[in-house]
Amino acid sequence: MDRRTLIASAGLGVGLTGCLDLNGNETDGGNGTNDGSDRLDSGTGSETNGTEGGADGSAADSDAENDSSDGETDTGDENSDDDTENESDDSNGETERNVTFDSCSRATVSGTFEAGDVAFASTGFYADDGLYGDTILEDGITFGEDVDAPFSGTVVFEIADGSNVHAGADEITVEVPDYGSTGTVLSSLTTRKADYQRVSATHENPRASECLSEIEPDGGDDRSSDDGDTSGDATFTIGPLETNTPIDSGEFLEVSVTVENTGGAAGTQELELLVGTSAELVERRSVSLDAGERTVLSTGYETPVIANDHEFPIRIESDDDTSERSVLVYGRG
Repeated sequence: MDRRTLIASAGLGVGLTGCLDLNGNETDGGNGTNDGSDRLDSGTGSETNGTEGGADGSAADSDAENDSSDGETDTGDENSDDDTENESDDSNGETERNVTFDSCSRATVSGTFEAGDVAFASTGFYADDGLYGDTILEDGITFGEDVDAPFSGTVVFEIADGSNVHAGADEITVEVPDYGSTGTVLSSLTTRKADYQRVSATHENPRASECLSEIEPDGGDDRSSDDGDTSGDATFTIGPLETNTPIDSGEFLEVSVTVENTGGAAGTQELELLVGTSAELVERRSVSLDAGERTVLSTGYETPVIANDHEFPIRIESDDDTSERSVLVYGRG
């Protein structure tokens, strides 16, 4: 399946309302998550921290299934930077899987897989023209079809020169092509059949935003200078959006983004949060940055209760740039 996209602007879905609260230029680096108690948290620094939350959207399901299990407890090790997550697969109530993002270009999922189970990776990258792109569930395997099932062991995803699958007795390696001109980041893994069917992530790489910042093409100065004007203008570049999607309707949708002034002078711009097909404006906020300064902005809103699952776009815009992604909200019906 080809779910590769290059994102410029506009989208599809249904508008949801909420609140955007952007505060700029604090000296401490912000993280990409919002616990829902504050509408906004922002920080300024040389590095960006990504969001982690793909698995959080199904936390309630996981807790319920763990209670009905055979008394087994999660034995997966959790490392200090929360790059390891443990999953109780609600497709059969028994399988426990351990997911680790070892680096920007390597991730693993360990456990037992039955026929019909899946393990797929999504990526983020920058094309030759500097436009951000991604692939959604394009690289991976279905057990019993692409590889033998049942399988017990580790599935390794890593960026490589091409697309290949190498199956061993207790380890399967899925080679993911380097789609970008400056590198490719493993942004998330999908290891649950329900999430695969909804085209959404089960586990997001908590350092995805930082990884993408490392491979983002230079060239902001070229866009912000005119006819040799060394002073330049302020140019606000918007990084990829990070969220805790998928979530249940009525829950708080967390959104974080890195905003950087890639121009040659300090400036202030209006940032807008827009939601849905009609690009409904949720909030507009003024942000000031010095030349070369970046800030991590965290925001979100409480989604309304809906009967059916719904996928829709959210977008943050500056005067110079736009960043958009789709989010999935589970219905209560």
